[in-house]
Formats: sequence, C-alpha cells, structure tokens
Amino acid sequence: MSKKLTWIEKLETIIPGFSGYKKRELAREDDRLIRNYIVKTLTDAKIKIEEAAATVIEFNYETAKRLNNLASTINYIADKVKFAESGYAPHYNIVKVELDTLEKLKEIDNNLVGSAEKVKEMTSEIAKIAAVTKVPSEKLTQIIEELGKIEQILEERLKVLRGWSQ
Repeated sequence: MSKKLTWIEKLETIIPGFSGYKKRELAREDDRLIRNYIVKTLTDAKIKIEEAAATVIEFNYETAKRLNNLASTINYIADKVKFAESGYAPHYNIVKVELDTLEKLKEIDNNLVGSAEKVKEMTSEIAKIAAVTKVPSEKLTQIIEELGKIEQILEERLKVLRGWSQ
C-alpha cells in the first residue's frame, strides 16, 4: 500500500536520527490510506442498502425500516473507522507509538478491509434481491454480524495503539 518514494524521501529514510521518524510517518500514512479505503467501501455499502430500502418501501415498510436502520449502522461504523486514532503520540506522551505498533495497526487494518469488502458484497446482493423479491432476514443478520466483527477489530486496534495488549 506504500507509495513510491521520491529520491529525497529515500534519503530521509537513511539519515541517522531522521530515518526512524520518516519510517513512522510513512507507516502512519499507510494506515490513513487503508482506513480511507475502508470508509469508502462502507459508504458504498450504505448507498446500496439505501437504494434497496427505496425499492422495498413501496410494498414492505417494515423491511424498508430495517434497511434504513442498517444503513445508519453502516454509516456509524464508517465514521468510527474514519475517526479512529491515527497512531500519532506527542513527544511527551506516556505511551509511545513505535514502528512495530504501527505495523500491527496495518495488519489489523487489513483485517478491517476484508470485513468491509464482505459487507459491501452482501449489501450488493441485497440490492439485487430487493428489486425482485423479498429480502431474507438472515441476510440482514449476516451483515449486522459482520459489522459487529468490524467493531471488535476496532476495539483490538485501540488496545494495540494504547499499549493494552501484547
């Protein structure tokens, strides 16, 4: 996910005293890019659910209501990802965010990508189903469970960032 480094950035990564700073900065940038991708994926999923709700509302108000609630939940999770702590700690902070911690965050964020893409796939299925037939309740439950997994991963991410887990 890392961007291609310019010659000056390559130089910065080898200068003693500055290289560690630059590597942490690049790791934070990777983390931000991954989280932006997750947010976009979840936003796309929310849009699909809103489209399905608009299709269903004519003949099944209760399902449309559940779909709108699901869209709100997806939006809430996307906001949690968007505004998650970024891995920056001031110089005098008690808990230091080192490069290995930032690498763990990237691994956790990669798990988030998988779950977010699953949610998007499931919402696309629901959008297709809603246009033709009744939306199965178990499909909505599966999405809610996957969103729960995303919240658990975010909690794990916070623990790693704050130094609460090993």
